[in-house]
Amino acid sequence: MADLFIRNISLLATPLCANREEIIRRVKKIPRAAILIHDDRIAEVGDEASLSQVIPRNTPTYDAHGMLALPGLVDCHTHPVFVGNRAQEFHQRNAGKSYLEIAAAGGGIQASARQVNAASIEQIVKESLPRFNRSLACGVTTIESKSGYGLEWQGEEKLLLALSEIEKRIPQRLHKTFLIHVLPETRKQDREAFCREAVTEIIPQVASRNLASAIDVFCENGAFTYDEARAFLTAGKDSALQVTVHANQFGHSGGAELAAELQARSADHLEFLDEREIGLLAQAGVVGVILPASVFFLGASPYPPARTMIEHGMRVAIATDMNPGSSMTESLPFCLTCAAVHCRMSPEELLWAVTLDAARALRDDSNIGSLEQGKLADISFWNLPDIESLSYHFGNLRAAAVTVGGRIVYEDCDASRRY
Repeated sequence: MADLFIRNISLLATPLCANREEIIRRVKKIPRAAILIHDDRIAEVGDEASLSQVIPRNTPTYDAHGMLALPGLVDCHTHPVFVGNRAQEFHQRNAGKSYLEIAAAGGGIQASARQVNAASIEQIVKESLPRFNRSLACGVTTIESKSGYGLEWQGEEKLLLALSEIEKRIPQRLHKTFLIHVLPETRKQDREAFCREAVTEIIPQVASRNLASAIDVFCENGAFTYDEARAFLTAGKDSALQVTVHANQFGHSGGAELAAELQARSADHLEFLDEREIGLLAQAGVVGVILPASVFFLGASPYPPARTMIEHGMRVAIATDMNPGSSMTESLPFCLTCAAVHCRMSPEELLWAVTLDAARALRDDSNIGSLEQGKLADISFWNLPDIESLSYHFGNLRAAAVTVGGRIVYEDCDASRRY
């Protein structure tokens, strides 16, 4: 790609990637900034007056019109490939039924699995693709996307193939994860055989066909036990897949300890987490991915103890958990508002949590997550005065423009400024 000079940025704010092992959530701010892009990476970042003197002649220019420039946001935990919806369950929970009660009655993940297994890959792509587009409009340039709503291998394979097709159609960077979610309805009397097949046949096939780069498992009451989850994840590591864990969403499931033991790239959910578990995760260098929109939507669990996690030296990322049952949102900015209110996170901590620490949760922080020389030129622009406003405006906040690799891939038709 040709060079690009982005000028007229009112304020550029970015985490600093230097000293990666030192958890100091510093944010560098440059007023009246500019960015020079060469090929798909950042060549220079600085004040516009200085950079204007050194850019090559005839370099194409993009006018940011006084917008705030941030790194492209990273949504590091989503479930965006499914069909249909579960709006009825949302209202059943509001009437008093729990998530686990609904699942036990045949709803929940099993209901989504029935719809996925009856759908074609083309239908899955058609219904799922708009979710990626709405995520892009919220400033997300990198998105982790899980399977998990097929349950049976036939359905899981369709979801992973649908993700491969979607990857060709979206500008975002896509990290694909194979999720072993819950036991299929048809295998309830055949649990041991299902687990054995997953370990010896399915997981190696996912890796050998390059259908995903990571494996995840729901280690929880009503899903898979510690021992079962450990067998799945160990098989994934043996097949050179990265490892992450759905952990401690509904109780102290052992998922946090398992993530620490296996040095997983992340442990996600973490609504129930004590100081001992936090210490294990921090010592193992596991990123804690919190999903505040899920807690908001379910309305029955505590918010993750993000303040304690941060104070104990954990890296904390925030993601949408976009899915049909427990977090039907594509808005990462809304999740920031939830984390600001309920987890008492500062503006600097929030920015890190959806940029550099989220990139670290995907083990891609050497390429994305900050606006620094040599990084990929993934940038989100906002009609906002400062980073404090990113979580202050909630409910309908969209990016003003987005670049991926220095290419403008989204511009909002509403150019009005927020104050």
